[in-house]
Amino acid sequence: MKSPGILKETAEVLRQTKERVLNLKALSEKNKQKVLRLLDEAARNFEELSSDVVIDNVELAEFFHRKAVELKNNTYDKRIERLGEKEYVRDVERINRYSKAAPYDFSGKIKELNKVYKAYLYGLVPFFIISGVFGPAYAITALILVIPALLSLFSMKKRGSLGLMLAYAVIPIPLIMGAMTIRYSIWALMNQQEVQKVAEALGKSIGFAQATLILLLVLSVLEFTLLSYAAYGLYKHRHAFL
Repeated sequence: MKSPGILKETAEVLRQTKERVLNLKALSEKNKQKVLRLLDEAARNFEELSSDVVIDNVELAEFFHRKAVELKNNTYDKRIERLGEKEYVRDVERINRYSKAAPYDFSGKIKELNKVYKAYLYGLVPFFIISGVFGPAYAITALILVIPALLSLFSMKKRGSLGLMLAYAVIPIPLIMGAMTIRYSIWALMNQQEVQKVAEALGKSIGFAQATLILLLVLSVLEFTLLSYAAYGLYKHRHAFL
């Protein structure tokens, strides 16, 4: 495989860039320390990744190496003065983000992320089913969340940071509604009068009403469990999104 060697070279280029930063006068002391920290972290990430490569993504490895070389070539006072200090720091932050996201392209960590993605997707399904059962208030809330939920799914599939932010915005409401449904379903199943009300509202038998409440309980537990796992997993793998 060629990728490990290229990633090692990328780490070495970043270490050389770090040495140049030490002699810079165009950066404030605060930004210089920040840049040194980010470069050190990025170099270490690429170095460690070179030993864990499972997928030989040569094209992407060369892209990272090219970006590292560009950054190194820009690490001169005159270049930074021309680019602007903020822009140079943003370039360093970008290569640092690349180093954190790279394991999902080379080491097979994408499989873990796919599990989280599926948990998020499958957790939303029972939420929309339950919302259709509980009346207008729930249904309207679900309709409001349809577009951001779909956008988050499409964006996360491409590992876009927008998808991550939208998912964080979407998840809390289904979690709260899931917890409320779990509480209600358990209470209703233990309360014969409530079961009777449900049966009358549905125009069905007591047995059918009980079965409906059990189904709601199962769906809400599934929703709450999957979305809780998704919320944790998305935070854990947040660096995968660019």
